[in-house]
Amino acid sequence: MSEDIIIALVGLAGIVLGAVIQQIGSAARNNLETYRLAQRMQTDNALLWQWNRELVDHIYKRSPPPPPAPPTGLFTDND
Repeated sequence: MSEDIIIALVGLAGIVLGAVIQQIGSAARNNLETYRLAQRMQTDNALLWQWNRELVDHIYKRSPPPPPAPPTGLFTDND
């Protein structure tokens, strides 16, 4: 009878440990994805600022059409 209880406790401990490890792995994956998305947004923001500056300069200098093209890599996912 006591052997059955020990087996049940070991099984329960394994289930709990497995769930904890899964939660830690999921949280790490989510943090990594969040970091990657934040980096991509910063890159896009810098490229948008660059393009905006080129457009303002183009208008200020009264340059003829066409306006400057968007920078390469803007809003593309380069994974």
